[in-house]
Amino acid sequence: MITTAIKEKCDSLKKNKEEQKELLIKNSYTLRMLIGVLGILLPLILPLLLLFTDKFKEVLPSISHYYYTKSGPLFIAIMSLLAVFFIIYKEKCADFIISSIAGIAALLVVLLPTDSLENGCLNPYKNHVVTILEKNETRENLHYIAAGIFLLALAYMSIFRFTIINQGYENAKKQLQLRHRLYRTLGIIMVFCLLIIFFGSDHFNKMYNNSFHKFHDDHNLTFWFESVAVECFGIAWLVKGREYKFKK
Repeated sequence: MITTAIKEKCDSLKKNKEEQKELLIKNSYTLRMLIGVLGILLPLILPLLLLFTDKFKEVLPSISHYYYTKSGPLFIAIMSLLAVFFIIYKEKCADFIISSIAGIAALLVVLLPTDSLENGCLNPYKNHVVTILEKNETRENLHYIAAGIFLLALAYMSIFRFTIINQGYENAKKQLQLRHRLYRTLGIIMVFCLLIIFFGSDHFNKMYNNSFHKFHDDHNLTFWFESVAVECFGIAWLVKGREYKFKK
């Protein structure tokens, strides 16, 4: 009788351990989906808010420039949430390191804002601009570096980490094959977008004076290619969050 009771207790503990592990896996995939949703919303909701509040239809030079507008609190909130989610994301050791780098970079993007919108603050024709900071090249350069590291880290995860078949998914290789192609494609698009942004930047223009720089600035290509890159990372994380259904 004692032996039976001990066996039942051991079975109960084993079952609870399996349930906790299952819950942990589900929470991990839920976190991925939250990150994906926030990434998809970021470049959409910021200009839409200015359109709603001030009928401002133009896009700004970059996503980061919305920091200085009435969309600033949203930009700070979303980037801060992404930073926290990336830092607490724990799948494997390598994933934790890369996502932590992305999270720290996201925090630096918020803490070290890009250059201010010129002649914006207190301009009656630009009511959407509410904040201005003194020019600081060190802060601005660190912002660009942090933004680049943030997107590169996410591109790396999409190309190299999301395409690993983890334990429990061995029988779903065919189902995952298409998704893995999608992850690689999205990651490559992100890298391509970063290259276009770099080639059109002031830093590259100082090294190699080129006509593309003016076209890049006139059409706010940094904003558009940043938006594409952010949408790609959002889609990748959202799709990854649905892989749980393939687990045995």
